[in-house]
Amino acid sequence: TSYMLYIILSIQKESLGCRVCKQGIDTVYELLENGATKEAIEQFLEGVCNLFDDVETKQVCKSFIDTEYDKLIKFLENSYSSEVICTLLSACDYPHPPIHSGCDACLVGFGFLEDLWSYKPTEEMIEIALQYVCNIFPSGNSRNECVAFIDREFENLIDWVDKEFPPQFMCTAVGACDFPFDPVEDGLCLFCEGAMTFIYDFFEFDEQNGAEVIAVVLDYICLIFPEGESRQMCDELIEQEAQKFIDFIEHEFPPENICILVGACESNITPVYDTECEFCEIFYQFALDMLDFEPSIEAIEHLLEYICDIFPGTLKTVCQRFVDNKWEHLLELLNEEYPADIACQVMGACVE
Repeated sequence: TSYMLYIILSIQKESLGCRVCKQGIDTVYELLENGATKEAIEQFLEGVCNLFDDVETKQVCKSFIDTEYDKLIKFLENSYSSEVICTLLSACDYPHPPIHSGCDACLVGFGFLEDLWSYKPTEEMIEIALQYVCNIFPSGNSRNECVAFIDREFENLIDWVDKEFPPQFMCTAVGACDFPFDPVEDGLCLFCEGAMTFIYDFFEFDEQNGAEVIAVVLDYICLIFPEGESRQMCDELIEQEAQKFIDFIEHEFPPENICILVGACESNITPVYDTECEFCEIFYQFALDMLDFEPSIEAIEHLLEYICDIFPGTLKTVCQRFVDNKWEHLLELLNEEYPADIACQVMGACVE
């Protein structure tokens, strides 16, 4: 990919200062393992700083050691790689594609922080990393804008990085990147489908903590909008249907289906029937349509738990009674993907 090409080129063009820094940090690791004193390590590091040809890098290096020695040791104690530490020290360049916008810059900065997650940093370490992440940008406007951005959003960013939220979310939530749909301008349906797609694209869930992580994501997802009517509309939808969102996302319902089932998008249900057979076929076909993704039994159970909320007026009561009476049949027939006419005959709602 083009991104890998940037990384390869950056390695090929790695500066002497970067190599010196990494070798120096690797040596410090050895000194720590051999029980070297603080004074000995400081003296060694100052010698490393003097090896840099670039005056600014030399000054940054010495200043960092003079004022942040204890924090540097914490970086080392966390076994951060020499590449990470030297990038934070500005000795090494962080490989990234060209930056054409504030969104690009934000994604690059938090992409770097994302690289730290494999080290499972503490909140204190996240604070330290945030203070130095702007050093990945060359001095000038990009770095100054980064510093101002970090200062403005510091508390939020600590929270989000600690939760391992992806860069795309953080940069959208702070307004650096735009979310393409708005619940006011585009309507709840487009917004809902866009938000669910966003969650699937950028967040990862597993079986052990799926529901818990999804709940946290939903608590924050509306921050992708600026304060005002759009965020309020988003908050109201999420708050009203939170458990449905959690259950449907956890069981990987497609965005379009989720948004129909939470009422953000219209369904194609025909609210008119004359017989139990007609109702059964309407209900069952709609259920099949909502399960067009290789669902688990648990997913089918959640669908049956919530599906009647979609039916208008008195149909909701009729629907709930039907589901309660036919629960076991419905689980089996939907799992086997029986067509509506046969399923309704099996359940006794229709007669040949």
